[in-house]
Amino acid sequence: MSNMLLAIDAGNTRIKWGIHDGAKWSRTGAIPVAEEIAGGLGGFTLPQHIVISNVAGKDVKVRLTAALDAPGRRMHFIESVAGQCGVRNGYRNATQLGTDRWAALIAAHAMSPLARLIVMAGTATTIDALTAQGEFLGGVILPGVELMHRALHDNAAQLGVPPGHIEDFPKDTANAIASGALQASVGAIMRMREVLRARIGDEPGCCLSGGASGLLAGHLPFAAEIRDNLVLDGLVIIAREVST
Repeated sequence: MSNMLLAIDAGNTRIKWGIHDGAKWSRTGAIPVAEEIAGGLGGFTLPQHIVISNVAGKDVKVRLTAALDAPGRRMHFIESVAGQCGVRNGYRNATQLGTDRWAALIAAHAMSPLARLIVMAGTATTIDALTAQGEFLGGVILPGVELMHRALHDNAAQLGVPPGHIEDFPKDTANAIASGALQASVGAIMRMREVLRARIGDEPGCCLSGGASGLLAGHLPFAAEIRDNLVLDGLVIIAREVST
C-alpha cells in the first residue's frame, strides 16, 4: 500500500492541505475556504488516501466530498474522541472539541513528552494545555488578532481609523486598536502558562501554529516554538493509527 497521503485542514478562513510521502511533506498549500476546491488542488495527481479535519461546517464537508471523492479513494473525516495516539481528551463531551485542536494536540504530544501550551492562532486563537503524560487539561478560545481588530472597526464605525502599528504605549487610536488586539492574545497565553505551571510545578513549553503565530511569538516574554503544519502533522499520525 502506498504511503502517500493527502491531509486537509479545513478552517473558517482557509483550507490548508499537504501531501505526505510517509517521511515528509512533499507539497503543501492553502486556498480560501470559499474558493473552488478541485481547482485549488488541481495540477497534480492526488493520493488515494485522504484524511480531513473540518471545522468549517457541513457545507464545506459536502464540497470537499464532492471535489475529492473518486473510485478506490479512501476519505476519512476525523472526529475528536476520548483518547487517541497517546492523548487523553479532557473535554466533558469529547466530540465537542474541534478536530483541528485535537489533531494539533496529538502532533504536539508526538514531538516530545513535554507539558506545553498549544496555541492555534488563526481566525480564532485557541490556547490548550497538555501534560507530559498526554492529558489534555482543557483550553480557552478567544477571537484571533485580526478578528478582534475587525470587530472594533465593524461595530464602532465612529472610530474610522486605518490599520495601526504595535506599540507599548500607543498614542493614537489606530495603534491602540492594533496593540490592544495583540496584547489580549499575548496576555491570555501568559495567563494560561501561569495556570499550567502552577498545575505541573514546572516550566511548560509553548508551541504555536497558524497565521498569527509569528506575530504572537515575537511579543511573548518566553521562547515559543512555531510549527506551521501542526494540524496536518497530527492528521498524518491519526491516519497511521486508523489504518493499522
